[in-house]
Amino acid sequence: MASGKDIVAGQLATGQYLIEKFTADLTDEEFFAAPVPGANHAGWVLGHIAVSEDSLCAVATGSDKRIPEATQKLFGGESECSNDRSKYPSRKEIEELYRQARAHTLEALKGFDEGKWDDPSPEGFPKEVFPTLGSIWSMQGTHLFWHIGQITVCRQAMKKKRVLGGSD
Repeated sequence: MASGKDIVAGQLATGQYLIEKFTADLTDEEFFAAPVPGANHAGWVLGHIAVSEDSLCAVATGSDKRIPEATQKLFGGESECSNDRSKYPSRKEIEELYRQARAHTLEALKGFDEGKWDDPSPEGFPKEVFPTLGSIWSMQGTHLFWHIGQITVCRQAMKKKRVLGGSD
């Protein structure tokens, strides 16, 4: 039987595969283009996933965040996506930020003591969403899928070729 850690690692691997498939053929211009005002473009999505994983890993493991505060603010949950590319690092830098955050997430997950899976989440986390440390890890495995959907909408608005049959 798969452990909780195995399930989260599998979700992260599937999500990474989809992100890579859905962004591989985007030009740099398309990478930073949102389909409508207020929507998120692929550049913001990857940066957001990176800072979210960094933040959640810090909480789940009791460690410090690795991504600088300015970057956390640029891509954090309270930030607003902008079509002004000058506000963001380059695509290459965002993709590297994402890869480094993902590597750290997998490293932290691998080292996490599953005996703490049912420990209560720290103060300040809404208990209805994050009752335990395991629920924080669960969010790591599912959060990126919300945003992968945003990338597929961007692709559809750009009339990009489908990359996974008829569903994207």
